Amino acid sequence: MAGHRLRITSVRMVATYGIALAIAAFATSARAQTAKVDIDEHRTTPVPHRYIHGMLGDAKYQMALPDNWNGKLLIGARGFSGDENASGAFKTVGLQKGYAYALSDQGWYRFDIIEHPEDKYYESRRRIHQLTAHTKATVRSNYGTDAQRTFMVGGSNGGHNTKMMVEDYPEDYDGGLAGYGITSHIEWMGSDARFVRNFDVIASRIDDIVAMRTANPNWNPSTTPLSPPLTADQLRALLGIYNMPAQVGGLAFNIGRPPGSEYRWPPASLKYPLGQYTAILGYVTTSLAKFDRFYDPNGDGVLSLEEMKAWDPNFSPPPVQNDLRRFDNTGNLQRPIIIGHGSHDPIVSPGETAVYKRLVEASLGARARDFLAIYYIPKMGHGGVEYDASLSAQLDALEKWVDYHQTGGRSGSPPPNVLVGGLGSYPRN
Repeated sequence: MAGHRLRITSVRMVATYGIALAIAAFATSARAQTAKVDIDEHRTTPVPHRYIHGMLGDAKYQMALPDNWNGKLLIGARGFSGDENASGAFKTVGLQKGYAYALSDQGWYRFDIIEHPEDKYYESRRRIHQLTAHTKATVRSNYGTDAQRTFMVGGSNGGHNTKMMVEDYPEDYDGGLAGYGITSHIEWMGSDARFVRNFDVIASRIDDIVAMRTANPNWNPSTTPLSPPLTADQLRALLGIYNMPAQVGGLAFNIGRPPGSEYRWPPASLKYPLGQYTAILGYVTTSLAKFDRFYDPNGDGVLSLEEMKAWDPNFSPPPVQNDLRRFDNTGNLQRPIIIGHGSHDPIVSPGETAVYKRLVEASLGARARDFLAIYYIPKMGHGGVEYDASLSAQLDALEKWVDYHQTGGRSGSPPPNVLVGGLGSYPRN
């Protein structure tokens, strides 16, 4: 890449002492924040609850405190494109089950973040920690007692944040639901650029590719050519979508899009209503300049669309690598996490969940199964009705799992191998 002159391996250059100082700083800032409330009212849907909206530091937040409280709390983490209102089904299902719920926009918004130099994607950790402390205090004030349990919940970027917060603050969270989440932001963004530039090469043949995959789920494009055959460049591009080498925490993995998901690759249309090309390209065009402030192949101060598609994080300079690698998930769990991920997800590759399993195993060894349960939901994309329908069962399973941990196995149970409705299972390989 002309815009990068140095290739480096990823490193996690944060000393233990530095981590301790950072955590202490987060805790201090969380306690020091004062909320500014602009809405405090009673609402009736989906169940009667007190609704609060306001500002906490520079982050907008919402909080919902049900009249019929079950004594527990869900702290939400928003998706990459969301704001404080982007709670998805987590809030609805949680309130219906009696949980209090809170979510913030973490102080940034993807669609205008480039216009605000002070906004950073990675202030999320501090803002979620502040939200947690503030919500716990509000719950105590509202109900006259502390929450018995606190869970992190979220999907996509929120799935990454859930893993991050439960890893880093086990004293604040009893567990989490980390849906279809990113494991390494730098690898994810790199895979997005790689996807769109490869898809551009095969776009004219996508109908044939989808038809062949539908007729033969085990189709190998290297050994069974289409008619007419793909050109050498097209075959190379197709294989480059299936196989995208990446690494996190010293582990190599494939962040490519899974075979069978091809019908979700094109731009959305009547023929491909589930197509995600435009969404994936959108992540690149709105976020790349914020991810890599040094990237400018032509040195003209403007990134063209083709330059953005050509970006490769492996050539990013050390400041970018170090900044982004600090937020790779580690797999160092002390509290249980349940992950649900669509087997056909083109937005966040299922490979990111597969490597997270390996990170937990590298950290915990044989105890990994005591803290991580994964459910691959067949043919589901990036979240969806299948995932939402499983949330109640996921919360029930998490509650029983925490019971099991806290009582030394005298009550509760580990999560089932197959979630209610047959939604996948923990991978045994």
